[in-house]
Amino acid sequence: MKKVTASIIGGTNGMGRWLAGFLEASGHKVHVTGRKTEMTAARAARISDVVVVAVPIAATAGVISGIGPLLKKGQLLMDLTSLKKEPLELMLAHCAAEVVGCHPLFGPVVSEPAGHVIVLCRGRGESWFNWVKDIFKSAGYDVLERTPDEHDRIMSVVQALNHLNTIALGMAVAQSGIPPEEINLFATPAFRAKMDMVRKVLTDSPQLYADIIEGSPHLEHLLDIYEKVIRDIRAATKKGGDCGLRQTVEMTAKALFR
Repeated sequence: MKKVTASIIGGTNGMGRWLAGFLEASGHKVHVTGRKTEMTAARAARISDVVVVAVPIAATAGVISGIGPLLKKGQLLMDLTSLKKEPLELMLAHCAAEVVGCHPLFGPVVSEPAGHVIVLCRGRGESWFNWVKDIFKSAGYDVLERTPDEHDRIMSVVQALNHLNTIALGMAVAQSGIPPEEINLFATPAFRAKMDMVRKVLTDSPQLYADIIEGSPHLEHLLDIYEKVIRDIRAATKKGGDCGLRQTVEMTAKALFR
C-alpha cells in the first residue's frame, strides 16, 4: 500500500487526532492543523496527497469552501463529519480533487479496531476511495459503503433521535419538581446508567450533540415521530387493560426484535 502525506484539518482533538495517530502508525507522513498550530490549513492543502476535514460540524462548510479551491486533481479531499450529504456536495462543488465521505462510528479512544465500523460514501474518483477502504479494512475495521442519503437517513435514528431522546429525558427529570439529590437517593442501577448518559450529553460537549440533531436533514420527521409516540403512549394508557400500554409495548417489541 502506497505511503502518502496527509493533513488533518482540525487534527488536534477528537476524531481528527485519532485519524492522525492511525495514519502515523500506518507509516504515513501526517501534518496536523488547528487554531494554535504553525501549519495552516491552506499550506497543508497544497503540500499533501490527502486532506481531511475534521472540524466541528458548524465549521465544516467554511473550511471546505476555503481549502477546496486549493486542491488539484490527483489529491484527495475527505471529511469526518457525522453528516454526509451536505459535506459531500460542498466538497464536490469546491474542489477538483477526488472526494470521499468518511464517518467512523465510534469515539476517538479505540483500543482495537475489531467490531468498530467506518462508513464510506463515494464522492468523486475510484483510486483514492479504494485506498481509504483498504487502509481501514487491512487494519481490522469493518467498512460499510453507503450513499450520503442512506447514511444520513439511518444516522438520523442512530444519532439524532438517540441524542434527542437523551436530552428529552434530562429535561423531563429536571422539570419533575423533585430535587436531584432526592432522585439520586432512590436511583436504581438502570436509572443511574441512563442518567450517566444524560450527564455526558448535557455537559461533555453540548454543542456537538446540538449540531448533530439540528444538522440532521430528517429533523422535522424525527420530531413528528417523537410527538406521535407521546400521543400514542398517552392514548394507550387511557385505554388500559389488554388494549392498553402493554399491547403497545408488545407490538413495538415484535416490530424491533422479532
